[in-house]
Amino acid sequence: MTTGEPGVLGEMGSFLLGFSREGFSGVLRVEGGPGGTLWIRNGLVVAATTPAAPGPESLLLRSGRVSERDWTDAYAVGAPSDRLAAELVERGVIGEAGLEAVCMAALFDAVFAMILYGVESCVAEPAGPDDHLPLLPVLPGVGPERLARETARRMEHVAGWRRLDLSMRVRPVPPATPVPTMLGSDRIRRAVLERANGRRTPRDIAFVLGKGLFAVMSEIARMVEEGVLDLGGPEVAPSGAAPDPEPGGKHEDLAARLPRRRPGTSKINEVLAPAGGGPALPRPILALRSLPPREADAPDLTGG
Repeated sequence: MTTGEPGVLGEMGSFLLGFSREGFSGVLRVEGGPGGTLWIRNGLVVAATTPAAPGPESLLLRSGRVSERDWTDAYAVGAPSDRLAAELVERGVIGEAGLEAVCMAALFDAVFAMILYGVESCVAEPAGPDDHLPLLPVLPGVGPERLARETARRMEHVAGWRRLDLSMRVRPVPPATPVPTMLGSDRIRRAVLERANGRRTPRDIAFVLGKGLFAVMSEIARMVEEGVLDLGGPEVAPSGAAPDPEPGGKHEDLAARLPRRRPGTSKINEVLAPAGGGPALPRPILALRSLPPREADAPDLTGG
């Protein structure tokens, strides 16, 4: 990595450098608020997921790039054999380059979101013979140097956001006096303004629109600077309330209305030491064999 970049990824970066040297395959579980998971293949990052940012499925479906019908049909045929990406391309649902761009954007955005929210610790788990990658990986993968450069580029914007008091927990609202002439024909700007109702955080808006967290926060920052949005006053203290769902949408945030399960309470991932007092075995990487819950159904991270 070039000078200054390792510090951007912190402990995560140290692990990724080691993985690159060793040709490691497995997962890196990131603990934090809310943390996430990075999938590693032959020392390169092929996927990253976090509740803090939309994944490839949300970016494809919520944005309208892929219809629900096309996704369901391709998933039914391609997912059982780990060929979802190939099935989407072969059916003409999306081009190969377009799909790769979406998956790459989701990977970068997930890592950025984990760093932005804060990383507490990282745990590496080697891959087992029966483990599977996520259904939409970036192959052959992204090296630690490129990942650090892209994260550093995004983090350069954060200081400016802080000067505006823009954080992940604000709930922007339109100003008391609208400024329609400043919107023009910018689709993302209009979409953000329509959903900035004082109840949604930037993360909520990103999920609703099927846009990356970084892209949405960057747009909110520009709109605040131009007087098109207000940040809605002080950050809301955590209270456990669910984010406001998309008006009239089919995918309400149902998961956020259910009791929250604490990690480890099910004991499904409990690690048992082998007989004879040997070292504990790593938890297996769970295969993604059924349609995952929508990223948009993740609980509200701010609790406000």
